[in-house]
Amino acid sequence: MEKFENRFEQIRSINNIVITSNEFMTAFTGIQDCVKRSISFSEPVGSMLLAEGGLGKTTLCKTILSLMPRTEKIEKDYKKNIIPVCYVEVPSPATVKSLAITMLKELGDPTYENGYGTTEYLTSRLIYLLAQCETKLIFLDEFHHFIDRESKKVLVTLCDWLKSLIVNTKIPVVLFGMPISENILKVDNWQLSRRFNYRHNLVPFPQDEAGLNLFRGFLREIEGQLPLLGKSNLAGKSLSERIYYATDGTIGHVMTLIRKGATYAIEHDSSCIDMEASYAQDRESTENQSYSNKKKKKKKSVSDINKMLTT
Repeated sequence: MEKFENRFEQIRSINNIVITSNEFMTAFTGIQDCVKRSISFSEPVGSMLLAEGGLGKTTLCKTILSLMPRTEKIEKDYKKNIIPVCYVEVPSPATVKSLAITMLKELGDPTYENGYGTTEYLTSRLIYLLAQCETKLIFLDEFHHFIDRESKKVLVTLCDWLKSLIVNTKIPVVLFGMPISENILKVDNWQLSRRFNYRHNLVPFPQDEAGLNLFRGFLREIEGQLPLLGKSNLAGKSLSERIYYATDGTIGHVMTLIRKGATYAIEHDSSCIDMEASYAQDRESTENQSYSNKKKKKKKSVSDINKMLTT
């Protein structure tokens, strides 16, 4: 196990744990290949990643961004930013103008804040800056915001704008969103859909015996990277099943649970994770929350998951 100078470094190392699945690696490679395919096909080739929350979508984005970092270069005595990947979250509510401004901000446009200019002007400036920044990929996260929250209708104007942007920049676009996002590509006689033939899905571990065996392997990999001296036996039959069903096999929930348990162990000088002790602390913290917060409807929390683990 790696040596740490203090417990803060030890705790920080927990957040660096990344375990990949076959689906993750397929999507990771496929998205990177968009650039290569675009060069080979002489036209931008886009892809799409569909996943519910907590299944690794954000981790995948960050991993690719880390491999294609921003740099600076001098050109004709002028320093300019090189941004290989333009990553933005689609704003909500989404409009052509709000998305264009969001992308201009990401590219460092000093005038984005005023929001002045027509949609046509903002779009032309965006196309210009994408070329100047030598952008090779565009990431649009939260793509499901292309569906109006109230009417549930696809925002066709946004789809048309996106098609136009791809045509004019020749830059491949990668869409990240909830599974419902796939419906967006069915509008306008499939003209948008054909630009995103490469699609990937991240899903929870299936809740059957085969899925449970895969899940145990996943837990073994996690335990192998934990900064703890003792063995927590996360993949043991009893504990693995409780974690499996309490988290619905969702990687994000599992990692949140284990990070919390490992942090508790480090803070209390324990050599391994004790789920019951971690739950007891979490329950005490939860009971101290304000009444108004308790009334809010929430998704399954760490407290809920810990409770299931200890019952």
